[in-house]
This record gives sequence, C-alpha cells and structure tokens, in this order.
Amino acid sequence: MRAVSQWTLPFSVTALGLVLINLLWLLPALRNIRTSASVLALEISRRVEITIDTDLKTTLKEVQSAADEIALEPERTHKVLDRLVREHPDMARAARVGRNGGEIMAAGRYGFASFETPGMPSSPSYATHPDFYIALQGVANYEEITVSPGRGPHTLLAAPIRRNNKVEEVLIIDLNLGNLVRAVADASGSAEHIYVVDRNGIQIVNSNPTRIFERQDFMARPIVQKVVVDGKIADGLAPEDGYINERGEETFAVGIPIPVAGLGLIFEQPRASALAGERQMIVFAVAAVLLGLLASVIILAANIRLTRLNASMRELLVDLENAGKMLVRRDLELTRANARLEELDAIKTEFVSIAAHQLRTPLTGIRWSYQTLLDGDTGAVSQEQRRLLESGLGATLRMVDLVNDLLSVARIEEGKFGIRLRKQPMAPLLTRLAGRYGALAEQKGIRFSSLVPASLPDIAFDEEKMEIVFDNLLDNALKYTEPGGAIALKVFCEDGSVHSEVSDTGVGISKNQMHRVFTKFFRADNALRLHTSGTGLGLYVVNNIVENHGGTVTVGSQESKGSVFRVTLPVA
Repeated sequence: MRAVSQWTLPFSVTALGLVLINLLWLLPALRNIRTSASVLALEISRRVEITIDTDLKTTLKEVQSAADEIALEPERTHKVLDRLVREHPDMARAARVGRNGGEIMAAGRYGFASFETPGMPSSPSYATHPDFYIALQGVANYEEITVSPGRGPHTLLAAPIRRNNKVEEVLIIDLNLGNLVRAVADASGSAEHIYVVDRNGIQIVNSNPTRIFERQDFMARPIVQKVVVDGKIADGLAPEDGYINERGEETFAVGIPIPVAGLGLIFEQPRASALAGERQMIVFAVAAVLLGLLASVIILAANIRLTRLNASMRELLVDLENAGKMLVRRDLELTRANARLEELDAIKTEFVSIAAHQLRTPLTGIRWSYQTLLDGDTGAVSQEQRRLLESGLGATLRMVDLVNDLLSVARIEEGKFGIRLRKQPMAPLLTRLAGRYGALAEQKGIRFSSLVPASLPDIAFDEEKMEIVFDNLLDNALKYTEPGGAIALKVFCEDGSVHSEVSDTGVGISKNQMHRVFTKFFRADNALRLHTSGTGLGLYVVNNIVENHGGTVTVGSQESKGSVFRVTLPVA
C-alpha cells in the first residue's frame, strides 16, 4: 500500500498535465471550427442580404424619382404611373394620393383610373396606413409586409410628392416581393435554411415555399431580437444565437439586419452539420488523454514492482538499493520527458495541418469576395475603394501562400508529401516558368535571361512538385533583387545529370548564415530588412522535394552581390 501511495501524486500530476496539454490545442481548434462556420454562414447571408437590400433600395429610389417627376409635371401623372407598372412586373398598382388619403389617379396591371373625373367610382383611402403619414413627413418608406395566398409577400411603398419644399401628395406603390423570395430560395442548400422576419419577428419569407404562409412568430428567439430590435449582426458565436428550431434540431444560426425595410435575415443549419469537426476533435483529445493515462499506469505498475523488489533486498544491499533508486528515478524522468516531447511534436504537426486545412475555406471565400468586388460584379467601385480592395486581396493571397507552405511542411513531416515520378522532358516546364517570371521581372525593371535547351534528356520527376521548386527559387530571386538588377535561368547536362541554375544579383546571404539556408523558418537578416513578410519555409520544401527525387540542391552566395541556386537531377 505504501508503494501505491508513493506514486499517487506523480500519477495525478501526469493526468493533470495530459489534460492541460490537450486543452492547449483543443480549445483553439474548437474556436477555429466555430469561427470558420460563422464566416462561411455570414458570407452566404451577406450575399442574400446585399441582393435584397440592393433591390429594395433601387425600387425605393425609382419610386422617389417618379414622385419627383409627378411633382414637376402633374399633367404627366398618367404616363409616369403607367410606365412604373409596365416596366416593373412586381408593381401591382401605382397611385397618386392626396393629403386626405384618397386616390387622385391610379394605374394597375389591368387598367387605369382617374378619380378626379366625374362619375368615376370613389377611390380607396390610405388615411389609416402608417407609411402614408410617414411619407407626408417627407420620408419615403415601406409599410409592414403582409403575405397573401396567390401573391406571397407584398407591401406598400410610399414616396412624398413635394412642391415648393412642401409635401402636397404621396405616390403609393402596391409591391410584390417576388425578388426577395427568389433570393432566399436560390441561396439555400440541402442542409441550410434561410428565413426573413419583419420588425415584429413574424416570418414573411422562407427558403421552403410551402412555409411562407405559416406566419410564425419568432420574436422569442434571442437572435431575432438582436437582429430586428437591436439592429445588430449575430455571428453565431454568442451562446444565445443558437436555438432549438421547430423541427426539434439544435441549430447554428447567424443573422443580418436589413434596415431599409426593417427586416431581419436568419441563416440556420443543424449544429451537428455546421460544427461537424468538434466531435472528432473532442474524441481525439479524450483518446489522447486515455492513452497517456494507460501509459502512466503501466509505468506506475512497473515502478511499484521495482520498489517492492528493492525493499526485499534492502538489508543486504543498502548501497546498491540507493543506486538503483537513483537510476530508476532518472530513467522515469527521461522517459516522461521523451514521451512528452514526442507527444508535443505530434500535436504541433497535427495542429498545423488542421489549422491550414481550416483556414483554406474562409481564405478562399475572402479571396472570392474581394475578386467579385474588384471585377465589378456587385457594382462600380471608386478609386479609393479599389485601392483598399486590392490591398485586402494582396494580403489574402499572402495568407494563402502561408497556408500552402504550412500545409506542405506538415505533409512532409507526416510522410504524406507523395512524389509521383514520370519520365518526361523538363524543358516545357522551365520554359513556361521563364515566360511567367520574365514578364514579372520586366514589370519590376529587372533584366531576365533564360537558356533552356530543347534537347535536354528526359528526367523522372513529378511535374507539380518540381514546379513548386522552381517557383520558389525564381520568386525568391525576383523578391530580393532590386530594380536594375538581373536574374538568369540556365540549364545544362553534365556527368549524367541535368543541372538547373537560378542566379540573381540580389542581396545575397552572409557566410555565417549559409549553413541554415535549407532549414525551417530561416530568413537571412538582410532579407528581413528588405521584405518583412515571409515564412522561411520555401527553401526547406525545395530541399525535401529535390532529395525525394534523388537529386541535390546547392547554393553559392555573397552578401550584397547575389546568389546562385543549383538543382541537380539524375537523367532517367
């Protein structure tokens, strides 16, 4: 019993250490999964919100423009109303309304009426409509949206008609919101669900057309209150953003307000689907702790047996017993330290791989969003906006390069960086790269020359991986060579091998740092001063790829005068 008690504290400390170590990577990993799900859901929601907001604002602007036209030329009211209804299929009826709420003139899908003409039927009154009185105060606005069988969601849009800086009349449009329904339906996937609520929390649009007429009240959901009452964006990361939906599913939801009509857009998906990686991460962490505890129990049992054996020999071999205890204690410390280092290294590699994979999706979404805005797909952008968007796109592309470098290193360390050798000529690959970097060098004011003979013998190599090698070497030469300098690509065959040299007149590498060129995260001091960004992983990846092809890569350099990198590959 004394031996068991002796090891209780070390076992408890080991167990606690295992839990803490796993928490160090598990908590950030779980947070990253939730953040990635939030970014993706908000991106989908934002696209729908932009479509709806743009459509509502455009319609509001066109109606206000028509109201201003009627104010300037009242005699053209008939043509203005008729044009609105004819050119906008979603406008069921357009009416010019007096301050008393009665229609003066109206145009509909099936006819035109003037209520100023004797003998005409009396016009409908808008005196009880809130939007009518808001328009009389000089503010164009949408009325609360209603849903009717046969029409779906629709509303009234009121715009003031001003004369002499005074609102004399109001232009009222009976507007179907078919575009809103289509935008929501087009954006929903198989496991995703989008719905829109009005300022009272009543559902008016649903990605499932059969549920549009249910008119469910969702104001009790905290996320709906945050969006439609507080006017805030809900990113799904707050505990109150999730809820149990009407199908009994626990959801992961985000929400975006649409202020122009007092609406709120909610994007929901099953939590188990949105955060599928959480369960795997937790299971992996628990398994790691259990395996660590099992190893600790085995070590503990072995040490208990050793302690009992030493106790039985204490009277005869006191000195030997003490020496044995010291050796056992030292062995335990070294064993635990080695196991911990191996575990931390494996955790680090796993974390880098997982983090790189998780970052790829949101970075691709961000890059797509920037590119869409720069291409003008969502409308024209100003010069200042373009400058900011191009800066953001550049930063995103650098992040993509960093993620790719980290993923390559993780795959190398895990032994998953597969090389598929195929006997083929190298000249086409090098010629293509020479053309690309020649153009980039010309833009930077650098002379670029290449000598790639077409008669080179075939080499067994992986084209995709070898492109990474020369892409890194040429990119480094271009990056660290100032305008006015020179870069050269030279290929020749000698001693049964094909030698490819990339030389430049750039900043070079100091002699005392040459031995670290192909190690991870190395960047020369002068390179850091010239370009602060960079990972220091490119040449490490280059060296691993070339060695896996049975070749070698060497470097010769002189600080401030340039560098020469030579890749040597055996002829097939």
